[in-house]
Amino acid sequence: MKKIKKIKQIGSKYFGGMQHRVTYGDLLSLKLDLLPTDIITIVREESFYSENNSYGEYTNLIVSREIEETDEEFDSRIKIEQKDKEFLKNRRHENYLKLKKEFEPESNN
Repeated sequence: MKKIKKIKQIGSKYFGGMQHRVTYGDLLSLKLDLLPTDIITIVREESFYSENNSYGEYTNLIVSREIEETDEEFDSRIKIEQKDKEFLKNRRHENYLKLKKEFEPESNN
């Protein structure tokens, strides 16, 4: 198996109000070393009011980057996948034995 790439958030900035126009200056204010492959997302959320939960409208600027998993993350993922694979194999075997017992013709003694 090889290492996988995942998306990691490297910076964000919250703006109150949905009408905020995100500018290049807003991006620069994050003080990030941006790469040409970085992902820039702008989230705009309308106000929500309810009896139990409410929030005002907002705009959120999010910068993400695709990174390769670390050696520790890779080892952890491989161990989890191996445990899952073994568990599923045992489960299939148990199901096989149950089905075999259910559909096996009864012998006449």
